[in-house]
Amino acid sequence: MLKMRKIETFLGAVLVGLVLSALYVSSLIVEQQNLIRQTARYNVTWLASQSVVELQRFQERVASFSIPSSKVDADEVALRYQILLNRLSLLSSGEFEEFVNQGADRRATVDEFRQALAEIEPWVDHLNPENAARIRARLAPLDQKMSSLAAAANRISGDQVDGDQRELLSLHWFFSGIIMTLVLMSLGLVLLLHFRNRLLNHAHREMHVLTDGLKDAKGELERANEDISSKNDSLKNQNEMLVLRDIELRTQNQRFDAALNNMSQGLLLVDGEHRLIVCNERFRQMFELPASSTKPGASLTTVADERFAALLAHQKAIASGPRSATFSFELAAGTVCSVSQQPMPDGGWVATYEDVTERRRSEERIAYMAHHDALTDLPNRAQFREHLERALELHHGEAGSFAVLYLDLDRFKTVNDTLGHELGDALLKSVSVRLKKAVRGSDIVSRFGGDEFAVLCRGYPDLDELRRIATRIVERMGQPFRIAGRDIRIGTCVGIAMAIKDGSDCDSLLRHADMAMYAAKNTGRGTYCFYEAPMEEQIDARRALEDALRRALQENELEVYYQPIVNLKRMEIVSFEALLRWTHPVRGAISPAEFIPVAEETGLIVTIGEWVLRRACADAAQWPNGTRVSVNLSAVQLRNDDFAQIVFSALAGSQLPAHRLELEITESVLLQDSDATLAVLHQLRRFGIRTCMDDFGTGFSSLSYLRSFPFDKIKIDRSFVKDMHVQEDCRAIVTSIAHLGQSLNMTTTAEGVETREQLEAVMAVGCTEVQGYYFGPPTPAADVAQVFSRLEKMRLAA
Repeated sequence: MLKMRKIETFLGAVLVGLVLSALYVSSLIVEQQNLIRQTARYNVTWLASQSVVELQRFQERVASFSIPSSKVDADEVALRYQILLNRLSLLSSGEFEEFVNQGADRRATVDEFRQALAEIEPWVDHLNPENAARIRARLAPLDQKMSSLAAAANRISGDQVDGDQRELLSLHWFFSGIIMTLVLMSLGLVLLLHFRNRLLNHAHREMHVLTDGLKDAKGELERANEDISSKNDSLKNQNEMLVLRDIELRTQNQRFDAALNNMSQGLLLVDGEHRLIVCNERFRQMFELPASSTKPGASLTTVADERFAALLAHQKAIASGPRSATFSFELAAGTVCSVSQQPMPDGGWVATYEDVTERRRSEERIAYMAHHDALTDLPNRAQFREHLERALELHHGEAGSFAVLYLDLDRFKTVNDTLGHELGDALLKSVSVRLKKAVRGSDIVSRFGGDEFAVLCRGYPDLDELRRIATRIVERMGQPFRIAGRDIRIGTCVGIAMAIKDGSDCDSLLRHADMAMYAAKNTGRGTYCFYEAPMEEQIDARRALEDALRRALQENELEVYYQPIVNLKRMEIVSFEALLRWTHPVRGAISPAEFIPVAEETGLIVTIGEWVLRRACADAAQWPNGTRVSVNLSAVQLRNDDFAQIVFSALAGSQLPAHRLELEITESVLLQDSDATLAVLHQLRRFGIRTCMDDFGTGFSSLSYLRSFPFDKIKIDRSFVKDMHVQEDCRAIVTSIAHLGQSLNMTTTAEGVETREQLEAVMAVGCTEVQGYYFGPPTPAADVAQVFSRLEKMRLAA
């Protein structure tokens, strides 16, 4: 009861508060009405008037920009343009947009304003006096229209304010009525609450009776709940045990599946009735079986198809026995399987299947690569020896049953050194193709390594047949190879050894064919030679010479001699040619014609040539001023990338002026990569070093090289000079060369002048210089002074 009285007191207080609130709200409405009267009318009016004002300000800034002394710049005009764009967005939204849509003329004015702003945008971006005038002209018609729009907005806003005031007054009286209604309803609510209080007292008494009954029922329910909780705990324990067992079983199954499906081999387990118990994913992949057909319990007769039916039949036969088996089986698709099978007690089996196709192919490829050259795919030395041994076993020592041809490539090292190993490899591939086409279909072509090849000619070839094969090989190797856009010229020499005459085992046949090849090289490049017994002695002698030459270089057995070159007009020595001499401690003097080719083939010529160059420059520095020294160059030296630096170093070390050094080269040097050689010669000539073409007239294209490089001197070969005083053709050749030298402003030197008649002959045709035994043989550096004295006596005696 006390609580209900408090509620009635609270409702009375609320009623009083409502009355006071109604009075306060009425006063607020009156005050708000006055404020609306003062401010609301300016919303639309303000937007319109501000747009007019901003338009006028923009026009003022544009006009000021056109005045040279004005401080208004393009950025300020652009800022005012952005403000106009903002005003345009306000005119196109909210309350003002409704105002504009109420009249077609207002909409037209706003649209024209928007179009004008869009048109003047590029003029604002590129503002200059001309564009400023265009902007003012474009905006001028809008002044009157925008002012009319602002006036209309002001008029409409006034009408709206009056309407709003009337609506507020109506709302004031309506709200007051609602407040009074609420007051009356509150009074009625107080009366209803008083009546409800009486009803609640009656219900309270009845609730006491029901509460006592509920307490008794609660006790019974609590006892029943305890019994249920005890049984529920027992069920939970049993359920947890089942869940743990299920998790453990699922984990074991997952591990089993993972182990099966991650095996590199396929696995199949079959029972005694040939029904599938289990197979893994690898088995299905290997035999391309769908998972639906390999479910446990499936019969193998339904699983197997023609691809591996024979395999399963073989496995069934093995399963009938007591022992395990491991075997390989090739499926119809070419796949090779390695099968390991273990029989089961019930007649079934468990087997693993491994795809060994790639392993077999790799083994076959490795075996193939072990017997073939990786670059040319030709049989290698080991495979060739196997063929050779089989041929020896097959023919049991029959003479002439087969022959071995041995060859290497001339100038291949030059190609590798100057053009690179990649192009050299491409050349070797092309050589192998030509070789196979040059021999017969029954012959075996092999690459031994580097630029060495061998051919096994089978089928009882006679000497004429072997000559034809060797000739084809030499001719085809002599034809230019087109590699990477370049014509590359090489050559070869072929050595031939016949079974059983030239050897009854592999080693002797190969060695004798090699000796025959070197014998062919000694007779001249681009030929072939059959093995003969004396060749072995010649090869041994050549190797001994090579070893002796290496020792000679180390023990200073080599010496430079000098032969004078005389100017015919002044009859004085103008130069000396440096000539290499070797005095062997046992054999004595060895001819340069014998040891120079060995030095070039072994590469020793590079070291020897550098030593001769430095020695000659050092000796020439001691001679009378103006006397030059002439040094012969090998093609191998010019292929050395550092050759020019070696020459410069020799001059610097001896302090010999560059114009006192002459470098002699033969046409054969230019034949080997002439572009690179000419580039080196040009570099040396720019340094002041003189160049000379030696043995002029003995080559095939000497005149073309005179066009491509300005030699300082040409030396006429001794073969023309020797008989020119008795043979008209020799005299005509020397005369032509002398006249050619005069026309090209080149010095001409006649070599090999040994008699007075020869001297008079070369003088008569106009040669510039002479060299030969008539003026003295080559002499050591220590005797050069005597050569000068002897020539002086000859000149005075003449």
